[in-house]
Amino acid sequence: MKNILYASILSLALGLSSCSKEFLETSPTDQVDAGTLLKDTQGAQVAMDGIYRMLFTAGWSESNTSQNFGITSTKIFTSLMGEDFLQDAQGQGWFYFDYRFDVRARFTSTGWRSYATWNFYYTLISNANYILAVEKTLTGDPKVVENIMAQAYAMRAYAYFQLIQIFQQTYVGHQTSPGVPVYTEPTTSASEGKGRGTVEEVYTQINQDLDKAIGLFSSDKGRQTHISHLDYYIANAIKANVSLVQNKWADAEKFSTEALAKSGVSMLGSGDLYGGFNSVKMKDVLWGAEIITSQSGIYASFFSHMDASAGQYAASSRKCIYNWLYDQIPNTDARKKWWNGPTDGGTPETKPYNQTKFRYSDKTASLGDYIFMRAEEMQLVKAEAQANQGKLAEAKSTLADLMKLRNATGYQMILDKSTMSKDLTMGSIGTPTTLMDQIILQRRIELWGEAERIFDILRLKTGFNRNATGSNHSVKPTWDTLDPANKEFILTIPQKEFDGNTAMDANKDQNPL
Repeated sequence: MKNILYASILSLALGLSSCSKEFLETSPTDQVDAGTLLKDTQGAQVAMDGIYRMLFTAGWSESNTSQNFGITSTKIFTSLMGEDFLQDAQGQGWFYFDYRFDVRARFTSTGWRSYATWNFYYTLISNANYILAVEKTLTGDPKVVENIMAQAYAMRAYAYFQLIQIFQQTYVGHQTSPGVPVYTEPTTSASEGKGRGTVEEVYTQINQDLDKAIGLFSSDKGRQTHISHLDYYIANAIKANVSLVQNKWADAEKFSTEALAKSGVSMLGSGDLYGGFNSVKMKDVLWGAEIITSQSGIYASFFSHMDASAGQYAASSRKCIYNWLYDQIPNTDARKKWWNGPTDGGTPETKPYNQTKFRYSDKTASLGDYIFMRAEEMQLVKAEAQANQGKLAEAKSTLADLMKLRNATGYQMILDKSTMSKDLTMGSIGTPTTLMDQIILQRRIELWGEAERIFDILRLKTGFNRNATGSNHSVKPTWDTLDPANKEFILTIPQKEFDGNTAMDANKDQNPL
């Protein structure tokens, strides 16, 4: 096994902000005295903080780094792989190849999506493993030790959950399909690589880690020194999402309800929707990264690709809403202002259907916090889970609690017209008729640009349609996108992994090309 599965934990703890070739090829504890860093709780939290810094750090590939900046980069490319979130021009090229489904063949390159994504999430895992390895020897307040270990378990689970959804089809129906290699011990240049195993084995590890994290967090549920830190409620939120993918509806309801119980957290009212979604101080934020001036970056950030008014990447390559989805939003719904209408205003930011939901907090300083998870996501998970259990009245009430905050004068009529059924009949497009149709439609509107749309397309097995009459998509794939398990919906494994891992054979273990 070679370099892309780990990075120097000490460098990360010190806040290294780039991933050069030399950085990626640095061995961890065989060259760094991790024993000193991970001796006590103070050092261990510094190491965890280094991992948190990675979540928004640009890099992860040896070129094209401006489209690789952690979690929100993943949110962009997985949204562009669906139908609701489109790019109206190539611009400087960033993310356009994801939108065209033209990255899978580039798996031999260390500059494209497969390598950058694999490297990012496995580096999170590797560094979490170093922290977890000292669980029994770390000195300090036992409560603090438990909290730090809970953070590391939750981080490892989150990274594996992202990897298995990006590099394999959805859980249901694919439990015995090849998964991704699972490492639970620190890795060095001498470590032996592992094979893909199965999807079921990956989800088993994810759930074990989350159960351990939630148990450890439970001793002090209110401990979270910063919004960037994983805590009891975020671990429950991740577990809720995992349960949703596995169709474990009762668990999805249970864990989403627990996540929503966090003190001080509540869904946004209609008057709070237009600030740009750029502050972790918003009352609905469960998890996010606070960006300070010294951490801002003009050429590699979520907002440089989203905020067309800033004159950066987004000015020539706008992120727009699918016109079909825009048309489903009533004029009485406050969220409709998140996007321009069909009329061209003549400037980059006022182009038809361009988004205004996400904007810099300070364009001059290139500032804006990253929001990874909001309460509204858990509200929608809860509604979907209740409906799938046949608890339709409760699901309707849960959905209504969100919808009345967005469309106070019209939500009741919409819900009253919906047939009380858990069946999803709408697919990618069509007329929403059932309660489940409405739940998924509201998810697509509310979490536009936040939830990874291709993951929903995979787990719901709907496929999607960019070729509808009147579609405003500028690039339309030629393959059958209604295939619920299309090979194009998952990434190929980077060649670098096969080159360095003798337990994996490129001829047998690569995803379909």
